[in-house]
Amino acid sequence: MRFVRRSVVEYIKKLGNIDKPVIITGMRGVGKLSAVRSYYENIPCVHLSNIKEILLANNSASQFFSRHTSPVIINEIQYSLNLFQYISTMENKKIFLIANQQLDCTSEYHQYMKDKSIYLELMGLSIYEMANMGHMQSPFVPSKHPPCIISKKSVHHTFKLIWRGFFPDYEETDNFNEWDNFYSHKIEEILQKDINDKINIINKAAFLNFLTAAAACTGKELNITEIAEKVNAAPNTIKSWVHILEQAGIIYLLKPYFTENTKRYIKAPKIYMTDTGLAAWLLSINSGEELAKSEYNSSFFETFVIMELLKSYRHNGRKASFYYYRDNSKVTIDLLIEDEECFYPVNIKNTTEPKSEYISSFKKAVLHKRLGYGSLICLTDMYKELDNEVTALSIWEI
Repeated sequence: MRFVRRSVVEYIKKLGNIDKPVIITGMRGVGKLSAVRSYYENIPCVHLSNIKEILLANNSASQFFSRHTSPVIINEIQYSLNLFQYISTMENKKIFLIANQQLDCTSEYHQYMKDKSIYLELMGLSIYEMANMGHMQSPFVPSKHPPCIISKKSVHHTFKLIWRGFFPDYEETDNFNEWDNFYSHKIEEILQKDINDKINIINKAAFLNFLTAAAACTGKELNITEIAEKVNAAPNTIKSWVHILEQAGIIYLLKPYFTENTKRYIKAPKIYMTDTGLAAWLLSINSGEELAKSEYNSSFFETFVIMELLKSYRHNGRKASFYYYRDNSKVTIDLLIEDEECFYPVNIKNTTEPKSEYISSFKKAVLHKRLGYGSLICLTDMYKELDNEVTALSIWEI
């Protein structure tokens, strides 16, 4: 696997002398361990997939850390969350804890590590990282002058990339069989190591059908009842499965914007597959050309854009305060990026010809904060000001 300059490594470097444990979570295969080892190559690593190490960690945290003194990398920490209590009392806390599950929702994290650790979420490669410019990416905020750091790609190349996916261990190739084998092994590995212990064995076939249904819903509002009917499962089962996918980093749920004192807003989240290559494989879309011509082209493009913007925050150690907007008057904004003072609106359009009508919703939305500068992210070849407060730009200019 070729060297890739990951943004999160640059963020860790900027932290300098780390005096807190660093927790790195994310879907299996996105390069968490290799990212740490690219910077701290001489730090020993303990793999808690090893049954002897799990037993030692679970039976005696003090003996575990007598054997594995810091600095140390502990991989698959989700198998021994009881170590958090002991780590919180340690003096030398140069410890990297890597998990293939989100941990910020666990009681152990909240009790012992919240505010006492650096919590990072890693995703697949960003377009900056693929260009080996991860060190130059910053969290995206719409502005009149986009950065334009990486070179633009054609529509053909863009959909080829969306189909290919963003796992760092996938070597870029046009060979369908290699792509098919890669994702076949990837989903098998994820199911075996991260999903199997969370679902009833009787439901495994239904779960695979559900995973495919989730891929078909990427970029759409989550409708539990509709998915339950498609896969012939109870709505409560689908809810639990959605939670499993979210915790494993396979999907991202974009929260809707709403306020408690009004009924005007839609309150269902939107569901996004975090890797479009995996989604394409689940839906048996066999090439970038096929994807570009399919009924999924717009939803996959939107998914690609949302994931790239999310990576720009997560890979720089920042929490992404992202929402989408839809009210009962059918006014929609694909993404609201919140800061302390305003919402920055973003619409996403699978088009090479940006038009002012694509951003008309910006002035119709009813929000509790002022609206900041906006963007229409699309496939245009040329930067274009749609009005005094909104710019149309290519996804390659974020």
